[in-house]
Amino acid sequence: MNAQADLWAQDGINRRLRERLEMSLRDLFEGTGYAPVEPPVLQPADPFLDLSGEDIRRRLYVFTDPGGREVCLRPDLTLPTCRYYLDRMPTGGPAKLSYAGPVFRFETDTSGKLNEFAQAGVENFGADDREAADAEVLSLAIKGLQASEVSDFEIELGDLGLFSALVDALDIPPAWRSRLKRHFWRPDYFRELIERLASSSETGNGSAEHAGLIAALGPLNEKQVRALIEDVLGLAQISAVGGRSVSEIAERFLEQAADSGGRVLAESTVELINRFLALQVPASQAVGALRELLEPAGVRIDASLMALDRRLELIGAAGVDLSAATFGPGFGRKLEYYTGFVFELRVPALGAQAIVAGGGRYDGLLGRLGAPYGVPAVGCAVSIERVMLASGANEA
Repeated sequence: MNAQADLWAQDGINRRLRERLEMSLRDLFEGTGYAPVEPPVLQPADPFLDLSGEDIRRRLYVFTDPGGREVCLRPDLTLPTCRYYLDRMPTGGPAKLSYAGPVFRFETDTSGKLNEFAQAGVENFGADDREAADAEVLSLAIKGLQASEVSDFEIELGDLGLFSALVDALDIPPAWRSRLKRHFWRPDYFRELIERLASSSETGNGSAEHAGLIAALGPLNEKQVRALIEDVLGLAQISAVGGRSVSEIAERFLEQAADSGGRVLAESTVELINRFLALQVPASQAVGALRELLEPAGVRIDASLMALDRRLELIGAAGVDLSAATFGPGFGRKLEYYTGFVFELRVPALGAQAIVAGGGRYDGLLGRLGAPYGVPAVGCAVSIERVMLASGANEA
């Protein structure tokens, strides 16, 4: 009986500590100008299924409500906060929002991770100075950990926009560029794709019955091909074929048009892509290391590197030791809706639960959720229970 009472008492202590930590983070975020919001726990499933990426999709709690709608328990608070923003600011505009509350992701019994846990975080919408907003959000995540008495954490930074800039600068067919970008989020498949595009096995595989159309598409650019295919299918009143959307059909014709030219990725191009994605250096050396890699190959992505340089300068000015942070242009490839700056804060001693905070930039997400305007956005989330473990709070 006494042992049972001790367990209940420990649960009560943990609950109070969790509430105290959550309130501390709320106060920090609100004190820096981020207004508190509380998006619903129950969300429409489609946005999460379409936009979250494979890692989140396979762990969603999805079900059909009595009205026949497919809904889910929110697996994070970024998408719900974006929907909240769109509902209340239909004409756009800057906004800084903060939140704290439970999220839900399926985990196996052996994963060592929680199925329900709490997040606290911020989302910064519509800031004109993207690099300054990136630095501010990272600084807030770090201050949140420090205020929670977590000091022994590692910082990893990345920029997913660099890969897009690299692919655009390389001499490869437009359809292959699109394909590489589309599968960038799937590291294992991406490696297989690179190998196929570097060999003859991926070329000349267009269907014979479509050979004339494929040959005619050759001189057109990607935008023209998409418009032509979509117009043809639209005139024929074809909305989908074999489960593929019109856009996906156009994409496949683009790929076959590129493949039919008999080109393969040059060995030097494959090597450059692989070296680019494998690069990992102290953040203070990132810009120099990227220039050292790309310039001998005659590849220039100056605008992206200038933005990276300024972001890192602002992060350093906010008090972050860049020599102790790691940077890699291939980091963050599981985070499908991110478009640029990404980061994670980790406590290695926690093992499977090492990631205590993370976030990044997602400039295209609001448009994919239906916004009729562009909304630059960046945010971060802190995992309450993991911060408790990292600070030793559960031993109090």
